[in-house]
Amino acid sequence: MKNSPTQFGKYRVDKILGQGAMGIVYQGFDPVIERTVAIKVLHDHHRAGEHGEELSRRFKREAQAAARCLHRNIVAVFDYGSQDDQDYIVMEYIEGEELSHFLRSSDKLSSDEAIFITTSVLRALSAAHQFNIVHRDIKPANIILLNEGEVKVADFGVALLDQSDLTLAGNMVGTPNYMSPEGLRGETVTEHADIYSTGMVLLEMLTGARLSPQQLYTLPINEFIDSVFAEHPEISEPLQRIIIKALAPNKANRYQNANEFMQAIESLATLEAQASATVIAKASIQEKSQQLLELPPQALADLKQNLATHLGPMANFIIKKASTQTRSAREFMLQLSEHISNVEQREAFITQASKTLAIDETVIQASAAGEKPLPVKVASNFSQTLSQDKRDALTNALTFYLGPVAKHQIKRLVKRADNYNEFCHLLAELITDTKDKAAFLRTVID
Repeated sequence: MKNSPTQFGKYRVDKILGQGAMGIVYQGFDPVIERTVAIKVLHDHHRAGEHGEELSRRFKREAQAAARCLHRNIVAVFDYGSQDDQDYIVMEYIEGEELSHFLRSSDKLSSDEAIFITTSVLRALSAAHQFNIVHRDIKPANIILLNEGEVKVADFGVALLDQSDLTLAGNMVGTPNYMSPEGLRGETVTEHADIYSTGMVLLEMLTGARLSPQQLYTLPINEFIDSVFAEHPEISEPLQRIIIKALAPNKANRYQNANEFMQAIESLATLEAQASATVIAKASIQEKSQQLLELPPQALADLKQNLATHLGPMANFIIKKASTQTRSAREFMLQLSEHISNVEQREAFITQASKTLAIDETVIQASAAGEKPLPVKVASNFSQTLSQDKRDALTNALTFYLGPVAKHQIKRLVKRADNYNEFCHLLAELITDTKDKAAFLRTVID
């Protein structure tokens, strides 16, 4: 759109949240009930193109599909409208990150996290399939991990409703890497296609592997799965069998519905253990979604150049690492500054980085008011001196109280401590029960 809109119907437009090949998503506001919303619109050139009328109908169908599925694991649709020949969908505004972002990062998902995400997707699909709605494009980019630890499925834009005449047999709709064999052949797909796509996402979460475009039509899926499992013997045989069934080339051999797939996953552990894993996975997803930090390319380049004047070639590595460990631009800047030992140089870096990152509330304002700059802790070498045996012992002790998320917390907090005792007390603060906290400290501190 050439000019950014300020209003869609009664909804105020505040800013662009993101855009892709098909359209733009804005953050908006409903003044009647005072609620923040997301507003999705098609690009002008799609609406005016050869298939503009069909895309407009498909866009409306997305609203109809999602609106029929009120479920906590599905991004809700509130409204649909048209303004100046521009169709728009008003959706639930959620804060989180696409699963695809995590799969591209170095911080891998644990088995518990992957299983929790998978069962959340299957619950969403079970609700949709009850209304004869097939998503048809289950993929990491359409799975959103919310900051509070929940999971939602987005984009029913290619969903197939019963009695729909917009998508005919012979038309392939979806994302090839995750598409079922029958979908790749252009056949009419059923809910079994969503089962297959979910199985493919689960396999990628556990192993990082997915079919390349060259392999889609040349490598039998069974051979691909066998090669992946051969490289990842840590995946248990029961879980391997579940994935193999979900990815059966013949849909008659797959799970026949989302509930059957869920039951197979839940059979891997007792109900009590599954519930515990869910709590742990949600906490870890919350941590991960709040840690990811994305910066504009130019800001990142300016930061690298600024930090390189103090640290040389190591600046690039330090920036990459810090970008996956901080929750905000301010925290990101301060973590980078900890690597600069000279106080004057560190303050100079903070001043320049504050301008680059447009951090209005930090050092620049304090300096302008004649106040003392924000205190910055000089990086200690404790994380380098902590032995691996001690680190493993702490991880094992903390895992008893937090589960698999413990290893992520150890890695995150070790950089914030100056000595072993301080580190132990930082870890203890993660344990909510007072008695458990005291027991943990007695275990790890001699």
